[in-house]
Amino acid sequence: MKETNILQHTTQLALYMCEKYINEKETAVDCTCGNGKDTLWLAKRAGKVYAFDIQKDAIENTRGLLESEGVETGPEGKAVLINDSHDKIDSYVSEPPCVILFNLGFLPGGDKSITTKVDTSLLAIKKSLDLLKVGGLLSITLYPGHDEGNEEKKMILSWAQSLESKTYHCVFANMLNQSERAPQILWITKKR
Repeated sequence: MKETNILQHTTQLALYMCEKYINEKETAVDCTCGNGKDTLWLAKRAGKVYAFDIQKDAIENTRGLLESEGVETGPEGKAVLINDSHDKIDSYVSEPPCVILFNLGFLPGGDKSITTKVDTSLLAIKKSLDLLKVGGLLSITLYPGHDEGNEEKKMILSWAQSLESKTYHCVFANMLNQSERAPQILWITKKR
């Protein structure tokens, strides 16, 4: 399977799971908006979407895609685009989201030296889990194909294994017949 097909398949799988949890009257969050495709997908299904990225190019790419599809951006719009680190999620989002999506790694088509980092990603994930509504889904796509991504994977999976089983379900999806460097997905649902 070509790398592009693996990435597309992984993204489709992550969004397929999100479809089961998203609600048109509730809030969703894209913690790594990149070029905006996941943000657009969320905006078509949720009442409000918050989208984060530290790169101004990512925010502008996302804004362009959303506006070309008729999705209003801005504080009063359907999508609020935030040029800040996802570990600041609790400074911007107060209502409990039904879905929170992370697609870790680097901006597709951008500078590959700028990646998500384990420290801020893990903090953002912990804060996201605190914000997540009961019955909601946290979806994290991991990219172990580069050094920082592999470190993120190890730390995030180690942390997830320690979550209280009475409160959370954790599911890890790995492509068994692909390279260990292929994208992998962690889903966490909040039971109470």
